[in-house]
Amino acid sequence: MAPLTRAQCLTGLETGWGTYVERFRRLSPPEQAAWLKQQGYTRLADLLGHVIAWWEQAIPDIECKIADPGFQSPDVDVDTFNARAVQRFSAFDEAAVIRLFEAQRRAMLDLVLRLPERAFGDKNLRDRLHIEIIGHLEEHEIA
Repeated sequence: MAPLTRAQCLTGLETGWGTYVERFRRLSPPEQAAWLKQQGYTRLADLLGHVIAWWEQAIPDIECKIADPGFQSPDVDVDTFNARAVQRFSAFDEAAVIRLFEAQRRAMLDLVLRLPERAFGDKNLRDRLHIEIIGHLEEHEIA
C-alpha cells in the first residue's frame, strides 16, 4: 500500500463520510434495515455514534503524537468501546446524532488540514489516520 496522503484523508472525509448519510437515505427502507443488520446496528444513529466516538478519541491521540512522538495511545477493548458508544447515543434521535456526526467530521477535517507535513511521514500516524478515515469507511461502506 502506498503511503497515505493528506489529499486521500480529505477525500475520505469530504466525499466518503461527507455524503454518507445522504447515500444511506437513498436506500429503500428495507435496504436500510438489511444493511444496518449486516453492519450489526439497529439504527443509523448507532453506527454514526460509533464513528463519532472513535473520532473523538483519535483527535487528541493524534495531537498528542504530534506533540510527543513517543506518545502511545492507550489500549482499547474494541468491543467494549463500541458497545459504550452505541449506549451513549441510544437516547438521541437520528437528527441529533447526524448533527453531532457532522460536527465531528468537521473536527477531523480541521485536524487533517492543520497536521504538519511531517505527520504524513510518520508510519504510526499514517496508519492511525488510515484506520480512522479510510479503513473505517471501507468497513462500513454503503453499497
